[in-house]
Amino acid sequence: SRREGGTAPTGGWAAMSAYAAAYAPPPPGARGFAGAPGVAGLPRSYAPPGAPRAPYSPGASASGPGGFSYSSVGAWPSAEQLVAAVPVRPFEFSEPRKKVAVGDRTGVDECRGLVPRPFAVAEDAEFFLLKGALTDNEVAEIVAVGSKILGELIGSGKAREPDPTDGRPRFCVDIVERGIYGGELANVLRPLVEHALLPYVRQKFGCPGAALATARFRRYVPEERRFVPPHHEHGAFAVLVLGLQDPQVFTGGLFVQGSGRAFLDRRFVPLGRGDVCAYRHDLHHGVEVQEGSRTELLLFFKDSPQSAVDGTSPWHQKAAEAGDGAAQYGLAMSLVAQGNYDKAREWLDRACAQDQPEALYTQADWAWEPPPGSGIRTDTARALQLLRRAAELGHGRSQSRLGGILSQGVKGRAQQDSWEGKRLLRLAFEQDEPDAAFALGQALLQEGDRDGASKLLAACAKGHPRACFQVAEMYREGQYQFPKDVPQSLRYTKWAAHQGDPQALSNLGHLIINGVGVVRDDAKAVRLFRHAAKLGAPEGMLNYGLALLRGNGGVRVDYQEALEWAQKAAAQGHTLAHQQLPMFFNAAKNPNPPARSHPTSRAELDRLGVKELRDLLRTEGVDFSDCVEKADLIARAAMRLPGVAEPWDAAPEHTLLLEPPKKSRAELMKQRAQQQTVSPAMQGSPSGSGYGPQAAGVAGGAPGGHASPAAGVTGGAAGVAPAAASSSAGTTSAAPAMASNPVGPAASASPRAAAAGLGAAEVRATAAVPPPTPAAAPSAPPPAPSVPTPAP
Repeated sequence: SRREGGTAPTGGWAAMSAYAAAYAPPPPGARGFAGAPGVAGLPRSYAPPGAPRAPYSPGASASGPGGFSYSSVGAWPSAEQLVAAVPVRPFEFSEPRKKVAVGDRTGVDECRGLVPRPFAVAEDAEFFLLKGALTDNEVAEIVAVGSKILGELIGSGKAREPDPTDGRPRFCVDIVERGIYGGELANVLRPLVEHALLPYVRQKFGCPGAALATARFRRYVPEERRFVPPHHEHGAFAVLVLGLQDPQVFTGGLFVQGSGRAFLDRRFVPLGRGDVCAYRHDLHHGVEVQEGSRTELLLFFKDSPQSAVDGTSPWHQKAAEAGDGAAQYGLAMSLVAQGNYDKAREWLDRACAQDQPEALYTQADWAWEPPPGSGIRTDTARALQLLRRAAELGHGRSQSRLGGILSQGVKGRAQQDSWEGKRLLRLAFEQDEPDAAFALGQALLQEGDRDGASKLLAACAKGHPRACFQVAEMYREGQYQFPKDVPQSLRYTKWAAHQGDPQALSNLGHLIINGVGVVRDDAKAVRLFRHAAKLGAPEGMLNYGLALLRGNGGVRVDYQEALEWAQKAAAQGHTLAHQQLPMFFNAAKNPNPPARSHPTSRAELDRLGVKELRDLLRTEGVDFSDCVEKADLIARAAMRLPGVAEPWDAAPEHTLLLEPPKKSRAELMKQRAQQQTVSPAMQGSPSGSGYGPQAAGVAGGAPGGHASPAAGVTGGAAGVAPAAASSSAGTTSAAPAMASNPVGPAASASPRAAAAGLGAAEVRATAAVPPPTPAAAPSAPPPAPSVPTPAP
């Protein structure tokens, strides 16, 4: 690689890849590392404040990402340290801002940005950033209502549909579907879209018939979704991203990327609270949240109300017929959504003939594993050929998929080629592909290379479920010089379980039922075993069978069902299940114990007594220690009635933090003036009360050496503004001390006296004269004599 101007860089930068150039420390004499201005093309590192980062020191040990020293005996960095080392560069707009009208809102600042289109020659994609297009009330209501709806769905095990981008849980909810508003957000969203955002989309992108198709509320929190890989929104004519938080509360956010060089060309859009980012389907973008939590509202628009209802993309037709490969791929995906695979394959073949990488990958995926109902036959040779062609073009997902196949080999389909597989995985890893990081880490660890652990940690930072599960096992067992850390192991196990990993669900249930690092909860553990068993994990099948055999967690004992789950686990080659099968067979010879009748309605619960309700909750494994009255017990038992959604509690919920009300400019100026007025008093009176002659000299204490708190406060007030003393006695006692023994700059002149042009001597003279007492006001009582403090 060469720098700008065509000259080769000095030092060791000449043979570095994009990933190495983004992470490696500078050679001696070079500048530009860790945010310092210097060599053109080298990135700045915008690590969050307080992130641990080891300084670079050349020596015998090799230096890794962010300057971490990987010696043979050192500890490995955590996932947080790897995330902090990833450079986060903001997008810099080259064009000046201009004022535009967003529907009925005028004077909104608009910034226009251009990003090169990947795999296209001399073509740019544009996007627009609208600053402050939404009001604070609109943002607050969207965040409050959206977080409530999404939190309830995630807590009940929903909102985990596979994302078409990478196939992982979405953790989002659609507020508007096929143009139909629904839910509590309709009252806020409808006027915002119809009066402001929709007119802007129609005017900006030249489509008078544009209509809203989908509104999606999404969150990025720890132990859930943290990364959305770069992609195109082929199914949307235009997309608006509404910023709902200040960028200071999280690190990362929405990014744009003009090529496959993720660590050099990725730029983050400065989307603040109330801002709106508008773009079309040709923008290559993604989301990465490295620290903190983030919520967003996505609005997907179609070119007509009919296409919003049908879910089609007719705007690709004209460009596809003109020979645009990206439009041909988008039209094919639109036909797939309608179930027309025959017509979709025709357009995919046309796009593949133009070497469109996404079309090549989709065709290869269909040839390797045909979709159900498509009528496509499996063709391994064609799948590998298409993947290899897409990988040669630099498509990161194809490199990751082909590298994973070749590094491990597939019996009867693909021969193992570990060298070529690792080469492709490294290329995909440089494009920030989590699947490539996980596969490369596994391949290196199998060969005894400890560098594979760093690749697994990098995949964990992106929330890869299998990588999180494997790192959790390393922390639990202390493998590869990882410290044995039960809290860290529990954290990564919960992260993987929350994304639906079957083995992680079973392991988390094992930790909970034994109380390892958490409070023991048999009912919760059995629920996790049931989830893992239904997802096909052999450990979950065996554990759930044991729970049915013993009645753990309040489940009904069923010997026959327990035997079925144990047989399923043994059929998958689970050794312990094979060993315990005789126990299950012996138990299945006996009839099941009589099952206790469980209430099936709220009316049956009302007829039970308090003792019966407690026994019922105890057998179900439900905690009722906070239930005081019978109504509380009934409400708690009603949550376990048939038909009620089973709670999903693999990871804790994240509550909404309400922001404090912002102060106005007048209030801030008043507070600042009060602080400036009080600060001289704090300098002149270090303590409000004290003992001994020093306290009496400074604060003007009472005779006898014991200064009362009231006298100390009065004396301090006299040092700042003598005319504003609370009583004549306090002023009289404090004035001689201030005049005879001034302390610091506060005793020379008060701010009010300085403003009036009085000198220090005039101030002391003014302070020595007590203010006149009105005739109508009663005279202040004389101060009580203080008792001298006896010497110890």
